[in-house]
Amino acid sequence: MRFKKFTALALAVVTAASVAMTGCGSRIDEDAVVATLGDKEISLGLANFMAQYTAVSYDSYITMGYAKENMWSQDLSGNGKTMQDNVKDGILTQIQTNYLLEDHMKDYGVEITDEELSDIDTAAQQFMDDNSKEAIRTMGAKKEYVAEMLRLNLIQKKMHNAIIATVDTEVSDEEAAQRTFSYIKVSTEAHYDDSKNYVEYTDDEKAELEKTAEKIAEEAKTDFDAAATDNGYTVSTYSYGSDEIGEDGTATGSMDASVITAADALKEGEVSSMISVDGKGYYVIRLDSEFDRDATDKEKETIVSQRQSDKYTEVCDSYKEEKEWTVNDDVWAAVNFDKLYTIKKTDTETESVSETETASEAATE
Repeated sequence: MRFKKFTALALAVVTAASVAMTGCGSRIDEDAVVATLGDKEISLGLANFMAQYTAVSYDSYITMGYAKENMWSQDLSGNGKTMQDNVKDGILTQIQTNYLLEDHMKDYGVEITDEELSDIDTAAQQFMDDNSKEAIRTMGAKKEYVAEMLRLNLIQKKMHNAIIATVDTEVSDEEAAQRTFSYIKVSTEAHYDDSKNYVEYTDDEKAELEKTAEKIAEEAKTDFDAAATDNGYTVSTYSYGSDEIGEDGTATGSMDASVITAADALKEGEVSSMISVDGKGYYVIRLDSEFDRDATDKEKETIVSQRQSDKYTEVCDSYKEEKEWTVNDDVWAAVNFDKLYTIKKTDTETESVSETETASEAATE
């Protein structure tokens, strides 16, 4: 069965891709009401199409390392829910949020133009024309569902941009200041042996690793980089700010607090003694910069991005308090991903399927 995604539009709602899809999909009552937002009723047909479309997109990048037959029944996120339930939850949240954003478009001077609506209509019709009857049936697709999904996605994109545009983008050097150090790590963590088995080091092996770390620490005083390469290790770098250690004394980043504390005690160019981190291994570090300009500028971007994300979430959450949202779980239970979607690119495809996931990205916000 052939399934084609949308033709690229000037307004960049979607991008072009072609996929092959197998599966029969579940029979549903398209007119059933799956959810209500205030007085607005959400049809199962629309929600099902958006869910099935997102499932196709996920299949293009989530299956690595997992058997496709079991993908949707696995708890890949570790939150106690199956992948299928997480995707379905995301779709309903996406629908709720986007209709609420539509209610507030005037607050931000956002509108959908007639030209954009015409482009959406053209894309929706092209989608229906390009796909076989079997593919359309499997997806539960109708032109009205395709057009509505594209319209909602465009609203979300425009409102997201308008909301984050209100965020202060000024960040001082002091707030974003980053120190950078190089480090050599002699790991004592579980590892893959030569036979590809995941094993723990023995006590004797750990003792040898400690001796190696001590040797590296001594040699690093003279030549830090050579101390790593001469002993079969590599040098990595780590940048951090003043908030790297929380009020409870634990590290807020990926580096252990004891390593950060040691870095704070160094002046630029100085090398530490061996630092032992329980359960992790041994570190030797060299402070490269007390104020890393490049790392600081990158941190500024991260801070602004976080401010924007927090603002968007705050606004959307406030909208959710305005109207009651009710889901008919029995109706929604009819939607499942019981058949496999196999994505296959064509020879003429110029953009990856992973770049076409407007719906799946919104679903996971």
